Amino acid sequence: MTTSTPPAPPTLPARGRRSPLDTAYRAAVIVLAVVVIGAVLLALGQSAIYKVHEYERGLHLRGGQFLSEDLPGWHVQIPYVDTVILVKVNERLGYVERITTVTADNLSMVVSLQYTYRVTDPRRFALDVDDPERILFEFVQGKLRDVANTKSMQAMMSNRAEFNQAMLGELRTKEQQYGVEFITVQLQSAEPPANVVQAIEDRMVATQKQEQAEAEAAQQRVLADAQFYAAQKQADAEAYQIQQRAIAQRESVRLLLAELSQHPEIAADYLDYLTAQELKNNSKWIIGQGGAPAVDLRLDADTAQP
Repeated sequence: MTTSTPPAPPTLPARGRRSPLDTAYRAAVIVLAVVVIGAVLLALGQSAIYKVHEYERGLHLRGGQFLSEDLPGWHVQIPYVDTVILVKVNERLGYVERITTVTADNLSMVVSLQYTYRVTDPRRFALDVDDPERILFEFVQGKLRDVANTKSMQAMMSNRAEFNQAMLGELRTKEQQYGVEFITVQLQSAEPPANVVQAIEDRMVATQKQEQAEAEAAQQRVLADAQFYAAQKQADAEAYQIQQRAIAQRESVRLLLAELSQHPEIAADYLDYLTAQELKNNSKWIIGQGGAPAVDLRLDADTAQP
């Protein structure tokens, strides 16, 4: 007769021994804790340590109160307690684009301005002024209108260097208040509005036409004077010739009379010849023999006329 052996009871783990799954679980927890702690420490380190560049200055605030001004380099702060405001102190560029101004001679002009500045007092610039860049822009724009109002249009268009110096002097009156230093000011453009330009062009065209008309009139006067002078000279020359001929005729008559006075018989014949020529040309005499008039027809000729 065979007797069966009862199954052996399960073996219990010895005290102090862990299963592989439990070991892996514990290792994972430890690694996760290390990662979390490392991340926290890294975040705290990044929050506590900050860098200020050469072109910046740091405004260190603690609890909202200004503590110090940090120079370029590495610095430490208390995370979530301190605040650092970085302010750039290198030279900056600003523009005022095409605004309308009124000059001293009451003319409108459209001007553009370029200016540069740098921050000299970061605390005053960032803490005492709200939106400092906007305030500086509005300040420059207002001063541009003020300075333009003291200059004539001709001065603004032909002497920009003087305008730039005057503008820079006005801007420097507020440097200490805003904590900045204005370095350069350059008037980029200064021109009248389109309607004023058209009016100036029309006036220039009218002036040119007037000058051209005056030049043509002067030329006509010169030509007329030249023609008058030439006509006068010609008239003087003709009068002189007539005068000379008259003088020559008088001289010839005088010589003739002097010659005839010495020969009375020739003088009588010459007078008869002249009388005959006169009667012949008149056609009112009938000439007889010897040149003496035979019939006088002048009365009939006079009565025959209407």
